[in-house]
Amino acid sequence: MPMTTEQMKAILQAEKASALGSSVSGDLTKERSGAMDYYLGEMPDMVPPKDRSKAVSTDVADTVEGLMPSLIEVFCSGDEVVRFEPVGPEDEEAAEQETDYVNHVFMQQNDGFMLLYSGIKDALLQKNGVWKVWWEAGETAERETFYDLPDDVYALIASDPEVEVVEHTERGGSVADAAMGGTALTPLPPAKTHDVTVMRRKPYGCAKVACVPPEEFGISRRAKTIKDSPYCYHKVRRSVSELIEAGYDRELVESLPSAGDADTEEALSRRDGEEDSYAGDINRSMREIEVTEHYVRLDYDGDGVAELRKITTAGTSETVLTKGGQPDNEPVEAMPFASITPVPVTHRFFGRSIADLVMEIQRIKTFLLRQLLDNAALANNQRMEVSESHAGNKTLDDLLTSRPGGIIRTRQPGGLVPIPSTPIGNNVLPLIEYVDQVREQRTGVTRQGQGLDANALQNQSATAVAQAFTAAQARIKLIARIFAETGIKDLFWLLHHVIRSHDSAERTVKLRNQWVPVSPRQWKTRNDLTVTVGIGHGTKEAQTVSLMNLLGIQKEALMAGGMGLVKTENVFNTLKKLVELSGLKTVDPYFTDPSQAPPEQPKPDPKMMEAQAKLQLEQQKAQSDIELQRAKMQQEFALKQQQMEAEMQLARERMVAEIQLQRETAALNAQTRAAIQPVRMGGEVG
Repeated sequence: MPMTTEQMKAILQAEKASALGSSVSGDLTKERSGAMDYYLGEMPDMVPPKDRSKAVSTDVADTVEGLMPSLIEVFCSGDEVVRFEPVGPEDEEAAEQETDYVNHVFMQQNDGFMLLYSGIKDALLQKNGVWKVWWEAGETAERETFYDLPDDVYALIASDPEVEVVEHTERGGSVADAAMGGTALTPLPPAKTHDVTVMRRKPYGCAKVACVPPEEFGISRRAKTIKDSPYCYHKVRRSVSELIEAGYDRELVESLPSAGDADTEEALSRRDGEEDSYAGDINRSMREIEVTEHYVRLDYDGDGVAELRKITTAGTSETVLTKGGQPDNEPVEAMPFASITPVPVTHRFFGRSIADLVMEIQRIKTFLLRQLLDNAALANNQRMEVSESHAGNKTLDDLLTSRPGGIIRTRQPGGLVPIPSTPIGNNVLPLIEYVDQVREQRTGVTRQGQGLDANALQNQSATAVAQAFTAAQARIKLIARIFAETGIKDLFWLLHHVIRSHDSAERTVKLRNQWVPVSPRQWKTRNDLTVTVGIGHGTKEAQTVSLMNLLGIQKEALMAGGMGLVKTENVFNTLKKLVELSGLKTVDPYFTDPSQAPPEQPKPDPKMMEAQAKLQLEQQKAQSDIELQRAKMQQEFALKQQQMEAEMQLARERMVAEIQLQRETAALNAQTRAAIQPVRMGGEVG
């Protein structure tokens, strides 16, 4: 028989009340709020007396901020925070693509840097840093306004299924007037136009990651890890508008009481007085309501087997929110949380923070520092012994007014005797130095590593400095490895799981400077994750030297040839690591991945090369013979052409000579006939 709503509410209230992190778990809340006070330089447990030094040593803040650069560099110095390992030879390409895409979703679609920064800082300061992963689906709305649109354009916009017409104004002549036509006295009406405002809506979905404030997260006291926990919760504040927009029933949401002020010490310590002020419930749609997401293992369907379910409630009475009248109660496959702690306590969920290790140091140093300053103040304003027989009416008033060169009036000289104060600097300063050394041993944050003191490395051998530095870096690297193998691995496993389960659309994403299609629904279930943890800042130089030596050996092996010890891919991997150590994000602008280069053509057979050379030689010889024959033919042709031109010239000259001879003969004959004609005419007359 299914569980009733009242039974479910009773279980949720009991689990939440007993969970670690709830308002009733006083010790945990007190420790975390105290750590936040110490980080902010506020020490309510060490209120100084009146007119005494109020100085505070900020060891908690200095240590936490000193660890942050090294830890952030470990996870954010390269392109990959984690890498998914293939489960077989055929799976290598898919695992590489999933690695690139999941890292892309975390760093680009989410603010990956700040998520890591916030979670790591929470862990260092307040025992555990917690992330939450979920799939967020919804739609984007873009408002657009168009003016003076003709009928066809307006019809095209209105027919778009992604467009909702919000406002519409039609101007111009009516359809009836246009159908009647016009005359000289009644012209055609003006064409219709449309002013329209539309809302363009598009669905979207993406995997989201958030860093959960410590006071908003709670876990069962029986849990050692989140995976095996029977109960977790996430308590947040949501406005009435957000809840209605998320699909919860409006009537129920509007009937819920408003969330009160921050009810835990750590929430109050995180805020100041101005942040707690609120305008009240005048703006009803933005009224905040306390909402709790419960992730609980219970036998809801009555089959005797407990399953993991997500149930959303609101208000202090844990009213179950409804959507369409149905409770927001759904089965889920895994707890959506991942957690890290810098100093794990075995067999417990909550570990120890760096602040827990340093708060005692801060109390001791604050006490010593105040004593030293009070001693210095007393040295400048010593207590005085005043003889009543030498004191006048104004003597005590003059003594209470302390100023350089001040005058003290007495009845007679010799009645004022300074009470000497013993200087304590020679004793306090070595003690402060000792306390600093204890802090460095506990946390691994050293002055040498931070570069705070220019004289810190003087009078020390290089070996001693290297040993101290290596020991400090080893502690920091251990914290980084703990983070990597616990919460960060779980975080990216959850991110991969959420993307694979909900992202059904095929996307085209630019990965490694190439546009590739990605289809998460075809991914395999990944259980093998290798967290890519970089090296600490202090060992980069040594690592670079080692890689340069390795690169030299690889070059020698390539020059030797024939042994097959080194391939171009091996050299590229070395160069890629050197680029990462130099602080550059990607190797692509500097070196080309051999796997992306076009395939190398196979080397030809030597016999084939000899035959090709012989054939080429024969071809060259044949070509030479052809060229020689062509030159000879051209020479013969030129000679024949010259002969023909000479014969033609000779014939031409002969013809010209004959023509000239004919002309001369004809002219001579004409002269002869002209001379003979008169003679004949005269003979006839006589």
